[in-house]
Amino acid sequence: MFFRITKIIIFFTIVAIFEIIGIYLYRPSLMIDTYRGDDESSIWITTRYFDFQKKISDTDMYKFDDIQWSPNGRYFSYYDFVRLEWADKEWALKIVDARFFITKILFIGDYHTGSYDWLDDNTIRVCANAGSGVRQCRNIDIHEKQPVVAIDDYGSDAWQMIKTF
Repeated sequence: MFFRITKIIIFFTIVAIFEIIGIYLYRPSLMIDTYRGDDESSIWITTRYFDFQKKISDTDMYKFDDIQWSPNGRYFSYYDFVRLEWADKEWALKIVDARFFITKILFIGDYHTGSYDWLDDNTIRVCANAGSGVRQCRNIDIHEKQPVVAIDDYGSDAWQMIKTF
C-alpha cells in the first residue's frame, strides 16, 4: 500500500513539473512578473513560483513607464535610453524573450520617438511625432536581424503618415 501511494505522489509531482515547464515555454507571461526596481530606474523580472529575480535594464532612463507584453505572452518590450548620437539615436525599443531572457534591440529612434504597440505576435508598430498633429508610424517584424534606425529609415516607404487630430 505504501509503495502504491508513493508511486501516485511521484507521478503527480512529475506531471506538475512538466505542466509548469510547458506553461513557462508556451506563455511565460503567466509565470513571470516585470516591475520597476526600488530606485525606479531599473526593470526587474521575477518568477511567481520560484525564487528567481533578474535585472534586465541597462540604463536608468526610460521613454515610457509601461512594459508591454506581446499578445502571445512570450516577449515583452520597453524603450530604453541609449544615446548613440545626440538627438538622432537616443531611444532603443528593446524586446526581451521571456523564455530565455534574451534582449534584442529592435528599433533605435530619435528625440521624436513616440509610442509603440504590438499588432500581433511578430509585429510592433512604432510611431514618431512628425509635427503639426501628424505622426509617422512603421511596422517592424520582431525577427529582423538588425535594428531599424529611424534617422536612416525615415525616407523609406515603410513609414505611414497618420493625423492625430
